[in-house]
Amino acid sequence: MSVRVLALLVLACALGRGQAVADIAYQTPAPARLVAFINEPLEPEFGKVFELFLQLRFAPSIVAFVPDTLLPAPNAFSAGAGHWTTEPGPADSIDVRATYYVMGLANGGVELPTLELWTRPAAAGESPGPRPAGELGDSTTRADMRRDVLTIGGAMIQVPSEMQGQDAAIDPHPPADVLGGEWSPWLIGALAVGGAALVAAAWLLLAGRLPVRVHAPILGASPRTEALHELDRLLALGWHTDGRLEEFYDATTNVLRQLSEREHADWSRALTSSELVARVEDRWGAGAVARLRPTVWSAERVKFGTHRPTPAAAEQDWTVIRDWIRELPES
Repeated sequence: MSVRVLALLVLACALGRGQAVADIAYQTPAPARLVAFINEPLEPEFGKVFELFLQLRFAPSIVAFVPDTLLPAPNAFSAGAGHWTTEPGPADSIDVRATYYVMGLANGGVELPTLELWTRPAAAGESPGPRPAGELGDSTTRADMRRDVLTIGGAMIQVPSEMQGQDAAIDPHPPADVLGGEWSPWLIGALAVGGAALVAAAWLLLAGRLPVRVHAPILGASPRTEALHELDRLLALGWHTDGRLEEFYDATTNVLRQLSEREHADWSRALTSSELVARVEDRWGAGAVARLRPTVWSAERVKFGTHRPTPAAAEQDWTVIRDWIRELPES
């Protein structure tokens, strides 16, 4: 892959496509930094997966944990597990050449996803260098480690080839553009009835697969109390011990999202996990997310990557979320 990346770098420079290749040697201080990046194709199409090549450089005396997916950006995200290789770098440093698969969902200039790296000094007798992020361990292990989020840059996303020459832009339209300036009440009623029928049919089909709630909502209980009871219910189901890790993490973080939406109406569940944690940090400060952030990202790696923690590590992540909700001041 290194030969391919080098060829692409030379080609991009020859064509003057500086916006797609960047030398950002001083963007992030030691122990880890991003040396260069390039995406192929140089101008990917809207909604299509493209390859993002990164060259990373690590100090010679550290252990680094390289993830298989990237942190999502507002309009771009990882579209599958990536891979990487190592090679010697200058002055005893270690270079990593990584390939990630990304999809952009906006037309024009798009911010690329960011790279989260956890590092620590190599222990006595331990070989330094990169490790798969799956070996990172739970949030307790990360307490004495350094976390860096490397900004990569941007890419120019093009209109799909099959839509070239059309006047319509790839942007959301208001309802009037879709149904006309005047909505028919009969049409709205028909849509509502049809939607309700679909929901009912889906419920009947899935009723045998979904777990039955062990308790009804607690009358007069606060949103925080209801969230804590729901978390206890999820743990009692034992999904994290019988291989259903994706469901366990998805349901656990969904409790956090539901609570956030109830406490703050503008914190919609449509927010990405990164956006949600950023708003928590803005609201309560960096200390409030010191333990929550790595746990939420661990959940994202389980749901969208190949991270498969042990049942004990999964329960520890559950505990971090429960403790955070328990200690959250009542509104």
